[in-house]
Amino acid sequence: MKTLYLTDLDGTLLTSAGAVSETTARTVNALANRGLLLSVSTARTFLSASKLVETLDLRAPAVLNNGVFLYDLQKKRVLSYHAIAHGALQAAIRIFTAHDKAPQLFLYGDDGLLSIHFTEHRLQVQKDFYEARKASLQGRFRRVEKLQVPPGQHPTYLSTVDTYESLLPITKALEKIPELRFSFCADSYSPYWFLEVYSGKAGKGTGALEAKRLCGADRLVVFGDNLNDLPMFAVADAKYAVANAVDAVREAADDVIGSCNDDGVANFLEKRFS
Repeated sequence: MKTLYLTDLDGTLLTSAGAVSETTARTVNALANRGLLLSVSTARTFLSASKLVETLDLRAPAVLNNGVFLYDLQKKRVLSYHAIAHGALQAAIRIFTAHDKAPQLFLYGDDGLLSIHFTEHRLQVQKDFYEARKASLQGRFRRVEKLQVPPGQHPTYLSTVDTYESLLPITKALEKIPELRFSFCADSYSPYWFLEVYSGKAGKGTGALEAKRLCGADRLVVFGDNLNDLPMFAVADAKYAVANAVDAVREAADDVIGSCNDDGVANFLEKRFS
């Protein structure tokens, strides 16, 4: 049987410092030469995810932006994506505005490039996100007066980070828009929570199944640590939580493996292939 292994990145494959360890890289690449079919499923974009896993030999499609994009990491090209419907996007922006929040709008262009538009950054964590990415986006991470969709651009993602208490009411309003899905989970590197909104056709679960189909795999095995991993847990043939995972993910898992700082995913794969 052909098995596709999909792993979350932050808090799962990456260490708590947000990097691929030398042990994980060495193990994964050795297993890839023996036929391991592994890729990642993450909330990150293809820009940041590609850089983080550039030391890894990942031969299966990556599931990015919580399932909005399927991406070929080796050829560096988008395989498919789901845009947010115009009416649903406007409804979501109105909800954020009514709760005095200023989300970032991710746009995928006909030119194959990603842009991020925002009206303001209020928290330091938001400013840090901007500073870390503005150079790589070469002017496509820009401040605008109003969030709107320029010609040739397709809205794929609305994202903000703030406290749990301030974002929770927004999730209640978003639940009433059937054309949308969202992920609401704690940030791996700060005390804040991420709220990320995308098309109702997307999601880590649907993305994982599409990656499985594209690979011609018979089985799907997944690894995760946070709440946004639960949709792919729900569709997997086997699911494993790292030791540092949140309680809900540990409870949904078939088993708990080593932590992200102990190369839990890589060690599991090495034992499985042996």
